[in-house]
Amino acid sequence: MPIIGAILGATGSGKTGFAILLAQKLGAEIICMDSRQIYKGFRIGTAQPTMDELNAAPHHMVDFLQPCAQYNAAEYAKDVKALLAKRPNAKFILVGGTGLYMQALCQGLSPQPKSEPEVRERLKKHYENRRDELYHDALKADPNIEGKIMMGDTQRLLRVLELGGMASDRVGGIGTVPSIWIDFPRDELYKRINERIVKMLENGWAQEVIELSKTVPADAPAWQSLGYLELKNALEKNEDPFSISEAIALKTRHYAKRQITWFKKKEKSIVISSTQLGLYMQQAEECELPSSTIDPFRLWHSKMPGK
Repeated sequence: MPIIGAILGATGSGKTGFAILLAQKLGAEIICMDSRQIYKGFRIGTAQPTMDELNAAPHHMVDFLQPCAQYNAAEYAKDVKALLAKRPNAKFILVGGTGLYMQALCQGLSPQPKSEPEVRERLKKHYENRRDELYHDALKADPNIEGKIMMGDTQRLLRVLELGGMASDRVGGIGTVPSIWIDFPRDELYKRINERIVKMLENGWAQEVIELSKTVPADAPAWQSLGYLELKNALEKNEDPFSISEAIALKTRHYAKRQITWFKKKEKSIVISSTQLGLYMQQAEECELPSSTIDPFRLWHSKMPGK
């Protein structure tokens, strides 16, 4: 399989740096697996790879979609499979924390009926002034969305209600991908998240939002990315962007908690601690050629039943 493994972890866990180092040593390219990094221009707040990182290793599935476009896990799986078919001899590493993308790609998705515009419009009108009820009603219809769909993701929540929580056997997955979960102690991870939000603001996140507001409609799906609406609203009220950093960090910490819960339930990964991550990276940097000693995906295989 062209995908040699996946680097998984909650937001702020250091996935990108580790993946780039492994990609360089193993002659691989990176496939981003993040439902927010896909949007063009929404760079700083979604922690898209920097230019230096993009130059360090080839990246795919990042910064390619127009902000007004709808995109889902099925489309992600389709696009990644098309990339794999086009480059059968290449090696890829999946990197990200969007669990539904991982599930759709590896396990496939349940076949679903086509959208019914009349039903969707009726639901949209009903919940127009009932945003809090929308999430809770969708959760009742399909409890499996917990940790996968955010409360502000109106389009996907309406889709759940439109389908009535229907599900069937999954089809179309590529199969199991060896994976590593980067596990930070909760307090350490939360500290990293807090510091990253401040750093994003220092690096021009507010100015990015100002520029995006000039061309991207307020109802564009890309604005649902963590922190963007909060920052946009604060700027419109002439508030200091740094004054809402804690509110954004809190929302991000809650999202990280949902990611951790989802992957612990859904994915069978090798777990490496933050300390082990540092050792892996040091070991990889010291090696000039790929070897089993820096290939944690072989470790995953060795621990599988029957190995």
